[in-house]
Amino acid sequence: MTLPTPELFQALLAQPADADRLMRDACAALRRKPPAPAPVDADALRAGLACIAPLPDKGLDTVLQRLLDDAPLGAATDGIAALLRPPMLAWDEAQELDWAVRHWQACKADGQLDDDLAADFGEYWRRLEWSALRHHLVVLGQGHAESRRLLAYIAKTASRYVALGPLKRAMETRLPEFFELGFTLK
Repeated sequence: MTLPTPELFQALLAQPADADRLMRDACAALRRKPPAPAPVDADALRAGLACIAPLPDKGLDTVLQRLLDDAPLGAATDGIAALLRPPMLAWDEAQELDWAVRHWQACKADGQLDDDLAADFGEYWRRLEWSALRHHLVVLGQGHAESRRLLAYIAKTASRYVALGPLKRAMETRLPEFFELGFTLK
């Protein structure tokens, strides 16, 4: 994922009142020059999963395989996932959805999406979340300084999808604080 740039995040952190304009501009730039599909590194995903459950786990192996199987489908959502869910920032989900819907509509109008993604925003959102999850696991495995926010993002996504149930259960066992009421990414 080449986008977003460090300069964009510096601007977002320095000028939070301009976040909407900056993000819309970044989405437009992303549509003009989408990132090339990058292969997903199974070992990097494994390292991230090991941060959550250090011992081998058959359920997490299934999650790993699901993330790898969906990787070719993630190219259309990798860039926007990196914009909406960076390790160093968090927005309210309503704002994430607003930017994602606008981006989806523009990509659809430009013919940049396959038939499945163009037909169903729900499928687009699922793939976006799974793209972000893959990225968060890789970054977590690299020991990123924002590990708490990454774990919060991972818990949020794992809680939404039945196929990610083993990941959610592993996190609930090891990190129950991410599943208590009042949970927030901020």
